[in-house]
Amino acid sequence: MTTVTLGGKAVRLGPATLLGQGGEAEVHDLCDGTVLKWWKPADHPDFAGDPQAQAMAQARLDERQHKLPAFPAGLPPQVVTPCELAFADKAGRKLAGYRMRKVSGVPMHHLGEPRWRREQAMSVADALAPARALADAVSALHQRGVVIGDFNDLNVLVDGGEVHLIDADSYQFGPYGCPMFSERFLDPRLCAGAPAGQLLPAQPHDRDSDWFAFHVMLTRALLLVGPWGGVYQPADPARRCTSAMRVLRRISIFEPEVVLPRAAAPLATLPEELGQHLREVFGGLRSGPLPARLWAELRFVRCASCGLEHARRRCPACAVTSPPVAHHGKLRVQPLSRAQVAWLPAEVTRLGPGAADDARGPALWLDGPALWRRTALGRERVGEVLGGQTWAFAGSAFGAGFYRAGGYCVGFVFDPRRGVLDDRLRLPALQGELVAVHGAVAADRAWLWLTLSRAGRLSTVALVLGAGPRGATLLAHQVFSPEQPQPPWLAGVGGACAVGPHLFVPTDLGVVRLELDGGELVSTRTFPETAPWLCAGDRLVPGPSALDVLRRHDALRLFLS
Repeated sequence: MTTVTLGGKAVRLGPATLLGQGGEAEVHDLCDGTVLKWWKPADHPDFAGDPQAQAMAQARLDERQHKLPAFPAGLPPQVVTPCELAFADKAGRKLAGYRMRKVSGVPMHHLGEPRWRREQAMSVADALAPARALADAVSALHQRGVVIGDFNDLNVLVDGGEVHLIDADSYQFGPYGCPMFSERFLDPRLCAGAPAGQLLPAQPHDRDSDWFAFHVMLTRALLLVGPWGGVYQPADPARRCTSAMRVLRRISIFEPEVVLPRAAAPLATLPEELGQHLREVFGGLRSGPLPARLWAELRFVRCASCGLEHARRRCPACAVTSPPVAHHGKLRVQPLSRAQVAWLPAEVTRLGPGAADDARGPALWLDGPALWRRTALGRERVGEVLGGQTWAFAGSAFGAGFYRAGGYCVGFVFDPRRGVLDDRLRLPALQGELVAVHGAVAADRAWLWLTLSRAGRLSTVALVLGAGPRGATLLAHQVFSPEQPQPPWLAGVGGACAVGPHLFVPTDLGVVRLELDGGELVSTRTFPETAPWLCAGDRLVPGPSALDVLRRHDALRLFLS
């Protein structure tokens, strides 16, 4: 429990008030329409055993003592600015954070995720509205002499057609710079003078670097892939390079030797002039905001024949003759409608008290500090959890999840058919901001995939939870960091399904089967004959002696041999 002084009064911060946390701070609900951002001190458990992180935390706190009182006024309404300072001491000499208004929304990051866009039924036009609002906010900030600096899709929240820009305390203004950066949004121009082959800024952020980051977000919203996505396959093997060198050499998805993920939208869906503009931006030939004439061209329509959204006079997909369908080996494919696939989300829903009383609601739900289930006699408490910081997934006979606060993370398992929850499992600490959580549940285990952002880099943590004779058990824990080569199946785990001891994952190369071997996740079989029928952005669902595939506009049943 931490106590700060706000408006001359002591305010207690603890797990019950925690709304979320990132690598540098925690956000606590003040229950009056505002929240408090509390900067993690150097002795925070998240920095334990890491002298470099401790030194950086102390340096941030030292700078904030002078920077926050000088924060500029009159910023655009999209920016969530400090409205009152909080102190670590009663005398008001040591800043600990600040109060700001409470806003809602999802991270802009989600708009570039194919599966999320599909499940939310968000069109390109829906994604363009917040992108346009974001461009207006960036222009207004620059007019006030403010540079965002560490501009990325996790510090922009989207609420319908509106945006909220958070983490304003890191903005660059006056004598105060912004040393932080996110690799995925870093303008390679700033790396001039950095050690060879490293994505490290050697120049300060500026207006053009803000606009570069904006173009990265716009590209993801339009194409469902970032400028450095896909696979670079040069004809000359001597030209192969690391992902960092590819950025420094500006080899974007607009280069002919880059193969896009199949879940991405074709480049030809963009207006021709916009495609050329983006190629020049990522190639280092153009900078600044998107011209008004290109905004005017962004009128997307949905093809009545194939369903593809595009901004051309003619559908680019229908203009290409598709090859005849071929059958591979013993694979049988049965066309289905999406309504014929019995998919129930494994994630347990968060509900408020009133919604939970609706008899038509879900069989399991999270409400405040508890997990509940619906019975014939009414609601029944399954077990105690941490309100607002819990994620749970359930099948028909087994469920699992976790909650985190401060420097600890707890795993739990439960039986959806009975009101029993076992939360005696201490999990490895999670470092950074939790961006997304996916899960797949079988009869005796749950496969959880956590996407975390730390220092601007995204990593994936795999947790496999089961129930043994002594209760909740961690069957596997594996971290996939951006510094290491990523397995090709990692991009599809959000659409995976669990069957028995196996996890089946959709990939651009076909269905991949994973299982555990000595606590390690191992790919034991690939079904290449399924490659023409699915991609990493699809969702697999266990079917009757088969795997059902929920695709962009239809569904299939695959009978594997």
